[in-house]
Amino acid sequence: MDSLEGETLEAHTIVSAMGPTYLWYQLYQLIDLAEQCGLTPAAAQAAVLAMAQGAARTMSDAGMPPHEVMDLIPVKPLAALEPTVKEAYATVLQSLYRKLKEP
Repeated sequence: MDSLEGETLEAHTIVSAMGPTYLWYQLYQLIDLAEQCGLTPAAAQAAVLAMAQGAARTMSDAGMPPHEVMDLIPVKPLAALEPTVKEAYATVLQSLYRKLKEP
């Protein structure tokens, strides 16, 4: 491990190592919703996985700033919840980061 990795290990932990836990429950909830709407479990999982992969590719390959990427789909039924989620990321995860950085 080089010094840069050592200096940023905690940041990598918060974002990369723990990151799936911030998304998995949402992805599984979408699978459950798709099944409730009539998709088979296999079709529901395939649809959600394709959506997640496409979203990640769009973020990576669109060459657009975040606000433009997020505006590609004009309907945002959960927009009212975004400030709550952003606040949770800012407070809970920053607090966890600070704890990891403590000597």
